[in-house]
Amino acid sequence: MHTNYFLKIMRKRVFHIWLTMLLSLASCTQHHSPNVLLMQADSLMEAYPDSALRILENVEPQQLKTPANQAYYALLLTQARDKNYIVQTDDSLIRIAVQYYDSIGEVAMQAKAHYYKGCIYRDANLCGEAVQEYLTAIPLAKKTENQKLLGLIYNHAGYLYYLQNLVEQADSIYQLAEKLAIQRNDTSLWAEALSFQGKINIRKGTTYHSTAEKELLKAFEMTSTSSHKRVQADIAASLSSLYSRMEQKEKAIQYAKLNISLREDTTQCYTAFLLLGDAYFKIGKYDSATIYINKSLLTTRYGTKASAYMRLAEIAQIQGDLEKSLTLTDKYTLYLDSLHAAQQSNDILNAEKKVAKQQYTNTLSYDKHKQLILITASTILILIIIIGCIILNKHRQKAHDLEQSQSHLKQEQQELQERYLQVRNELKKKDTVIAALQQEIDQQQADEEKRQQLRQELDTLQKERDALAQVVFEHSKVSTKIERIINSYKAYDKSDEQLSEEDWKCLIAETDMRWNRVITRLNAEYKLSKTEVHLCCLFLTDLPIANLPYIIQIARNSIYRKEKEIRKKIDCPPEISKLKDFLENY
Repeated sequence: MHTNYFLKIMRKRVFHIWLTMLLSLASCTQHHSPNVLLMQADSLMEAYPDSALRILENVEPQQLKTPANQAYYALLLTQARDKNYIVQTDDSLIRIAVQYYDSIGEVAMQAKAHYYKGCIYRDANLCGEAVQEYLTAIPLAKKTENQKLLGLIYNHAGYLYYLQNLVEQADSIYQLAEKLAIQRNDTSLWAEALSFQGKINIRKGTTYHSTAEKELLKAFEMTSTSSHKRVQADIAASLSSLYSRMEQKEKAIQYAKLNISLREDTTQCYTAFLLLGDAYFKIGKYDSATIYINKSLLTTRYGTKASAYMRLAEIAQIQGDLEKSLTLTDKYTLYLDSLHAAQQSNDILNAEKKVAKQQYTNTLSYDKHKQLILITASTILILIIIIGCIILNKHRQKAHDLEQSQSHLKQEQQELQERYLQVRNELKKKDTVIAALQQEIDQQQADEEKRQQLRQELDTLQKERDALAQVVFEHSKVSTKIERIINSYKAYDKSDEQLSEEDWKCLIAETDMRWNRVITRLNAEYKLSKTEVHLCCLFLTDLPIANLPYIIQIARNSIYRKEKEIRKKIDCPPEISKLKDFLENY
């Protein structure tokens, strides 16, 4: 045992002597071979990032003459600072690396550069930009099979999604991280992935608490060694929060205390103090709860401060100090405002916060001014009855108007349906007459004058038939539904309706009826895909291209691309500018 300890001490001393010599050598040789220093720093980066940072700080940037060395230095210095937990918010240095490696297409370095650019945006609290860089780095890391880097990217991207409450996306990314960790036998990454999946399941609610417990306990067991104390402390915090929600109060306190004990600096474990204070609050130990919650107030995090003041306000209310409770509630609201501002929360969250504050204040005011409320209760009751009667009459009038409107609408729909059936029957009769006339023309072999006369009659009938077919299409249920969907998107930028498979079949049938079975004939000859068939039907309507995405759920530029593919597939001549013109005469 003493021998092993002695060997460890000797190894550390030898390493520090070697490092001192290396830095001395660096100061003498950096003018001549800066690239050697960069390579030395790179070789130390994983095992000794602090030593790598010291070497890089001894490099004079003006001595880096080539773009390759400048980019290499920019990437290594950003990486070393990140590994030494130095907060970086200026992206000017890493941009040099990103631009250079993107320009030469060196994939392995591109992946690293984009990842560390994402880390800078993460430190600057620019979540959107950070995720963009992480997503850029993922395929690059996959291409070079750099699974360690890929694991780091998944972990950081998942964390940002989790922070923004995008739990479904975060869960998907952490599942990928878990699979990668199992493949690599990476205990740290696996534990992180399980830990965050547990946190996500806590957020999902009571139904998922048992799943969250299994995931967190498994992660806790995996991180039992001293090298994983930070991760285990975070897991203990999550378990404390979970058990607090599950009303297992003793376990909540146990893991809250463990969370604190696993921290290296126990004087600044503000979230841990809040968790322990909350656990004491749940079991009614308000003095202990107050002590630990007050410790958490030294944090700079708005979310922790808001939660702490909320609990302190509740304790003051329980203890009967309503004035103090109101003061603490005001502080809770202040930090909640700051938190929402930092998170760029929307008006809905602000409204919810104001309502919550108002309701809470009203409850406290009721206790304080109970006598005044009793005096004015009868007056308020009378006003409520009067207002209720007015509102009830208005609702009745609205219900009556709505009933009449629905009656008129139903009558109009019935009339339209009758008109649709009437016109459709006329169309069938026209088709029968046209077929008979066509047969008569075919039988007139000798009498050319008679054939010409019959052709004229046929053209007239065909025009009448086309007009009827157009009326049938316009009055069809599917055409009416299309119009409703478009109007809904224009008014509200969304629609509760979509064309079902049955609707598309009706649209194809109506199009075939209107345009002489054009869809059936095209599909038989060219084997169109379902999307291509649907687009051909829509092209034959009078709808502008701008409205088609509402119906077929395809982006406008994709519709133009699909149109070109269809033109090529069905041999549409280039001199015909519109595909609709070709389809109408097919």
